[in-house]
Amino acid sequence: MLQLGQPSDQSDKLIEELREAISARDDFLAVATHELRNPLTPILLSLQLIRTSEESRDHTKVMHELDRLERQIKHFIARTTILLEVAQIASGKFHLDPSKLNLSELIAEVVNDYMPLAVRSGSALSVSLQNGVIVVLDRTAVSGIVENLLSNAIKYGQGKPIEIILTATVEMVRISVRDNGIGIDEKDKARIFERFERVVGRQVQSGFGIGLWLSRSYAELMGGSITVFGEPGAGSLFTVSLPIKTGENQ
Repeated sequence: MLQLGQPSDQSDKLIEELREAISARDDFLAVATHELRNPLTPILLSLQLIRTSEESRDHTKVMHELDRLERQIKHFIARTTILLEVAQIASGKFHLDPSKLNLSELIAEVVNDYMPLAVRSGSALSVSLQNGVIVVLDRTAVSGIVENLLSNAIKYGQGKPIEIILTATVEMVRISVRDNGIGIDEKDKARIFERFERVVGRQVQSGFGIGLWLSRSYAELMGGSITVFGEPGAGSLFTVSLPIKTGENQ
Protein backbone atom coordinates (compact mmCIF):
# COMPACT_ATOMS: atom_id res chain seq x y z
CA MET A 1 0.00 0.00 0.00
CA LEU A 2 1.27 3.48 -0.88
CA GLN A 3 2.09 5.43 2.26
CA LEU A 4 1.27 9.13 2.52
CA GLY A 5 4.32 11.20 1.61
CA GLN A 6 5.98 8.35 -0.28
CA PRO A 7 5.74 8.97 -4.06
CA SER A 8 5.07 6.06 -6.34
CA ASP A 9 7.48 4.90 -9.04
CA GLN A 10 5.23 6.62 -11.57
CA SER A 11 5.52 9.91 -9.70
CA ASP A 12 9.29 9.56 -9.51
CA LYS A 13 9.40 8.98 -13.25
CA LEU A 14 7.22 12.03 -13.92
CA ILE A 15 9.40 14.24 -11.72
CA GLU A 16 12.53 13.03 -13.49
CA GLU A 17 10.96 13.70 -16.90
CA LEU A 18 10.05 17.23 -15.80
CA ARG A 19 13.61 17.81 -14.62
CA GLU A 20 14.98 16.59 -17.93
CA ALA A 21 12.55 18.84 -19.83
CA ILE A 22 13.63 21.88 -17.81
CA SER A 23 17.29 21.00 -18.35
CA ALA A 24 16.70 20.59 -22.09
CA ARG A 25 14.94 23.96 -22.19
CA ASP A 26 17.83 25.65 -20.38
CA ASP A 27 20.35 24.01 -22.71
CA PHE A 28 18.38 25.19 -25.74
CA LEU A 29 18.21 28.77 -24.44
CA ALA A 30 21.96 28.76 -23.87
CA VAL A 31 22.65 27.44 -27.37
CA ALA A 32 20.17 29.89 -28.92
CA THR A 33 21.69 32.85 -27.10
CA HIS A 34 25.19 31.95 -28.24
CA GLU A 35 24.28 31.14 -31.83
CA LEU A 36 22.26 34.33 -32.29
CA ARG A 37 24.63 36.65 -30.44
CA ASN A 38 27.89 35.52 -32.07
CA PRO A 39 27.13 36.78 -35.62
CA LEU A 40 25.38 39.91 -34.34
CA THR A 41 28.67 41.46 -33.18
CA PRO A 42 30.24 41.76 -36.67
CA ILE A 43 26.86 42.85 -38.05
CA LEU A 44 26.75 45.72 -35.57
CA LEU A 45 30.31 46.70 -36.43
CA SER A 46 29.49 46.71 -40.15
CA LEU A 47 26.58 49.05 -39.47
CA GLN A 48 28.88 51.38 -37.54
CA LEU A 49 31.40 51.34 -40.41
CA ILE A 50 28.65 52.13 -42.92
CA ARG A 51 27.59 55.12 -40.86
CA THR A 52 31.17 56.35 -40.54
CA SER A 53 31.79 55.90 -44.27
CA GLU A 54 28.58 57.71 -45.14
CA GLU A 55 29.52 60.65 -42.94
CA SER A 56 32.88 60.88 -44.72
CA ARG A 57 31.12 60.47 -48.10
CA ASP A 58 33.27 57.45 -48.93
CA HIS A 59 30.71 55.76 -51.17
CA THR A 60 33.09 53.02 -52.28
CA LYS A 61 33.58 52.02 -48.64
CA VAL A 62 29.82 52.18 -48.07
CA MET A 63 29.17 49.74 -50.92
CA HIS A 64 31.92 47.42 -49.67
CA GLU A 65 30.42 47.36 -46.17
CA LEU A 66 26.90 46.88 -47.54
CA ASP A 67 28.10 43.79 -49.42
CA ARG A 68 29.69 42.49 -46.22
CA LEU A 69 26.54 43.25 -44.22
CA GLU A 70 24.33 41.43 -46.74
CA ARG A 71 26.51 38.33 -46.50
CA GLN A 72 26.52 38.49 -42.70
CA ILE A 73 22.74 38.75 -42.55
CA LYS A 74 22.37 35.77 -44.90
CA HIS A 75 24.63 33.77 -42.58
CA PHE A 76 22.57 34.93 -39.62
CA ILE A 77 19.35 33.76 -41.28
CA ALA A 78 20.94 30.40 -42.07
CA ARG A 79 21.97 30.07 -38.44
CA THR A 80 18.47 30.80 -37.14
CA THR A 81 16.78 28.38 -39.54
CA ILE A 82 18.77 25.42 -38.20
CA LEU A 83 18.89 26.52 -34.58
CA LEU A 84 16.49 23.83 -33.44
CA GLU A 85 18.65 21.18 -35.06
CA VAL A 86 21.80 22.59 -33.45
CA ALA A 87 20.12 22.37 -30.06
CA GLN A 88 19.49 18.68 -30.74
CA ILE A 89 23.21 17.86 -30.80
CA ALA A 90 23.15 16.90 -27.15
CA SER A 91 20.35 14.40 -27.76
CA GLY A 92 22.04 12.92 -30.83
CA LYS A 93 19.28 14.03 -33.20
CA PHE A 94 21.25 16.59 -35.23
CA HIS A 95 21.57 15.71 -38.93
CA LEU A 96 24.24 17.02 -41.26
CA ASP A 97 23.52 18.51 -44.67
CA PRO A 98 26.80 18.01 -46.58
CA SER A 99 27.37 19.89 -49.82
CA LYS A 100 30.31 20.64 -52.10
CA LEU A 101 32.20 23.67 -50.74
CA ASN A 102 35.27 25.68 -51.61
CA LEU A 103 36.65 25.66 -48.08
CA SER A 104 39.34 28.23 -48.91
CA GLU A 105 36.72 30.75 -50.00
CA LEU A 106 34.40 29.96 -47.08
CA ILE A 107 37.11 30.59 -44.47
CA ALA A 108 38.18 33.78 -46.28
CA GLU A 109 34.58 35.04 -46.08
CA VAL A 110 34.38 34.36 -42.33
CA VAL A 111 37.73 36.08 -41.76
CA ASN A 112 36.54 39.08 -43.78
CA ASP A 113 33.35 39.29 -41.72
CA TYR A 114 35.30 39.27 -38.45
CA MET A 115 38.02 41.67 -39.61
CA PRO A 116 36.35 44.78 -38.11
CA LEU A 117 36.05 43.01 -34.75
CA ALA A 118 39.74 42.05 -34.86
CA VAL A 119 40.73 45.61 -35.78
CA ARG A 120 38.73 46.98 -32.87
CA SER A 121 40.45 44.54 -30.49
CA GLY A 122 43.89 45.54 -31.81
CA SER A 123 44.69 42.06 -33.15
CA ALA A 124 46.24 41.76 -36.61
CA LEU A 125 44.89 38.80 -38.59
CA SER A 126 47.38 36.73 -40.60
CA VAL A 127 45.73 34.37 -43.08
CA SER A 128 47.42 31.43 -44.83
CA LEU A 129 44.89 29.41 -46.81
CA GLN A 130 45.74 26.66 -49.26
CA ASN A 131 43.95 27.62 -52.45
CA GLY A 132 41.11 25.67 -54.03
CA VAL A 133 40.42 23.22 -51.19
CA ILE A 134 37.17 21.50 -52.19
CA VAL A 135 35.28 19.47 -49.58
CA VAL A 136 31.89 17.85 -49.07
CA LEU A 137 30.89 19.03 -45.60
CA ASP A 138 28.07 20.79 -43.79
CA ARG A 139 28.49 24.50 -44.59
CA THR A 140 26.83 25.80 -41.43
CA ALA A 141 28.81 23.45 -39.20
CA VAL A 142 32.13 24.44 -40.79
CA SER A 143 31.24 28.14 -40.62
CA GLY A 144 30.26 27.71 -36.98
CA ILE A 145 33.62 26.13 -36.14
CA VAL A 146 35.64 28.89 -37.80
CA GLU A 147 33.46 31.64 -36.32
CA ASN A 148 33.72 30.24 -32.82
CA LEU A 149 37.49 29.72 -32.97
CA LEU A 150 38.11 33.14 -34.48
CA SER A 151 35.78 34.83 -32.01
CA ASN A 152 37.53 33.00 -29.17
CA ALA A 153 40.97 34.10 -30.42
CA ILE A 154 39.88 37.73 -30.65
CA LYS A 155 38.24 37.62 -27.25
CA TYR A 156 41.23 36.13 -25.41
CA GLY A 157 44.05 37.30 -27.71
CA GLN A 158 44.80 40.48 -25.75
CA GLY A 159 45.14 42.52 -28.93
CA LYS A 160 48.06 40.42 -30.17
CA PRO A 161 48.46 38.82 -33.65
CA ILE A 162 46.14 35.99 -34.67
CA GLU A 163 46.94 33.44 -37.38
CA ILE A 164 44.50 31.31 -39.38
CA ILE A 165 45.88 28.44 -41.46
CA LEU A 166 44.20 25.97 -43.84
CA THR A 167 46.05 22.95 -45.22
CA ALA A 168 44.77 19.85 -46.99
CA THR A 169 45.84 16.35 -47.92
CA VAL A 170 44.06 13.82 -50.10
CA GLU A 171 41.85 12.71 -47.23
CA MET A 172 41.89 15.43 -44.57
CA VAL A 173 41.79 19.18 -44.09
CA ARG A 174 43.22 21.04 -41.10
CA ILE A 175 42.08 24.45 -39.89
CA SER A 176 44.31 26.06 -37.27
CA VAL A 177 43.69 29.25 -35.30
CA ARG A 178 46.55 30.57 -33.20
CA ASP A 179 46.49 33.52 -30.83
CA ASN A 180 49.16 35.00 -28.58
CA GLY A 181 46.94 35.89 -25.65
CA ILE A 182 46.29 34.53 -22.18
CA GLY A 183 46.92 30.90 -23.16
CA ILE A 184 45.55 27.88 -21.34
CA ASP A 185 46.58 25.75 -18.40
CA GLU A 186 47.12 22.01 -18.92
CA LYS A 187 44.31 21.12 -16.51
CA ASP A 188 41.81 23.17 -18.52
CA LYS A 189 42.49 21.68 -21.96
CA ALA A 190 39.78 19.03 -21.73
CA ARG A 191 37.34 21.05 -19.63
CA ILE A 192 37.00 23.96 -22.05
CA PHE A 193 35.28 21.72 -24.60
CA GLU A 194 32.44 20.96 -22.19
CA ARG A 195 29.23 22.97 -22.20
CA PHE A 196 29.13 26.13 -20.11
CA GLU A 197 32.87 26.02 -19.37
CA ARG A 198 35.33 28.88 -19.91
CA VAL A 199 39.04 29.11 -19.24
CA VAL A 200 38.71 32.39 -17.37
CA GLY A 201 36.26 33.82 -14.88
CA ARG A 202 33.27 36.02 -15.50
CA GLN A 203 35.26 39.09 -14.47
CA VAL A 204 37.37 38.70 -17.64
CA GLN A 205 34.80 37.60 -20.21
CA SER A 206 31.07 37.07 -20.15
CA GLY A 207 29.16 34.31 -21.93
CA PHE A 208 27.86 30.80 -21.52
CA GLY A 209 31.11 29.10 -22.54
CA ILE A 210 29.40 27.06 -25.24
CA GLY A 211 31.33 27.99 -28.39
CA LEU A 212 34.10 25.43 -28.02
CA TRP A 213 31.60 22.71 -27.12
CA LEU A 214 29.69 23.48 -30.32
CA SER A 215 32.91 23.46 -32.34
CA ARG A 216 33.91 20.06 -30.97
CA SER A 217 30.39 18.70 -31.53
CA TYR A 218 30.32 19.94 -35.12
CA ALA A 219 33.76 18.47 -35.82
CA GLU A 220 32.92 15.07 -34.34
CA LEU A 221 29.59 14.89 -36.19
CA MET A 222 31.50 15.37 -39.44
CA GLY A 223 33.96 12.62 -38.50
CA GLY A 224 36.69 14.99 -37.37
CA SER A 225 38.30 16.24 -34.17
CA ILE A 226 39.58 19.36 -32.45
CA THR A 227 42.68 19.76 -30.28
CA VAL A 228 44.24 22.62 -28.34
CA PHE A 229 47.85 23.36 -27.44
CA GLY A 230 48.98 26.23 -25.27
CA GLU A 231 50.49 27.46 -22.05
CA PRO A 232 49.46 30.25 -19.66
CA GLY A 233 50.62 33.57 -21.06
CA ALA A 234 51.86 32.01 -24.31
CA GLY A 235 48.68 31.90 -26.37
CA SER A 236 46.67 28.96 -27.71
CA LEU A 237 46.60 26.92 -30.90
CA PHE A 238 43.33 25.23 -31.86
CA THR A 239 43.47 22.70 -34.69
CA VAL A 240 40.42 21.17 -36.34
CA SER A 241 40.88 18.06 -38.50
CA LEU A 242 38.05 17.15 -40.87
CA PRO A 243 37.63 14.56 -43.60
CA ILE A 244 37.49 15.86 -47.16
CA LYS A 245 34.07 14.26 -47.45
CA THR A 246 31.47 13.36 -44.84
CA GLY A 247 28.42 11.18 -45.37
CA GLU A 248 24.86 12.45 -45.44
CA ASN A 249 22.52 12.29 -42.46
CA GLN A 250 25.23 11.54 -39.94
